[in-house]
Amino acid sequence: MNTISYTVGNNLYLNITNRCMMACPYCIKHKWDNKFNGNDLKLEKEPSVEEAIKSIGDPKKYNEVIFCGYGDALVNPQAVKEIAKWVKDKGGKVRINTAGLANRYHGKNILPELKGLADAISISLNGTNPQEHNELNRPMFKEESFGEIINFAKEAKKYIPEVTITAVELPGLDVSKVKKIAEDAGVLFRPRPYLEENE
Repeated sequence: MNTISYTVGNNLYLNITNRCMMACPYCIKHKWDNKFNGNDLKLEKEPSVEEAIKSIGDPKKYNEVIFCGYGDALVNPQAVKEIAKWVKDKGGKVRINTAGLANRYHGKNILPELKGLADAISISLNGTNPQEHNELNRPMFKEESFGEIINFAKEAKKYIPEVTITAVELPGLDVSKVKKIAEDAGVLFRPRPYLEENE
């Protein structure tokens, strides 16, 4: 229990919360008994900033230190900022993976606070219109979420050097349309594999 950090390839992933603005039925946390790559990512309690930092070790050992676990780290931007600052001060590179709803969730634009702390941000957009996105992801803000995420990506460009919209290659989802949305927003695009088994 309480796996705070885990490696995949040359990257270190930080699992600092299980809270999320989405309830995606295809999320691996609902399918694999909280196990991923041999790690149990279900948190009994959220780690403190100090515990998260201690779990990292030397951030320069990794290509990136990535905020990505069984929740969306931007539900707690203060912790993200403190941990990211430490990583950057130690010469590491920071990426944040997010659902893109943090500004709506907090009722303010949190992106200026991440300037200089995040090298990259990956924003999930698994849907091509508000209705499809709502059906596939069960977001907290329902059909309003789709536009919120696109606006978040556009705003992120002002503060974070590399902004990418991602889409899981879900059965029936036309990821080429999501790619076009990313291009129109002026950000990068990356498809992500749909994982049916715990690999």
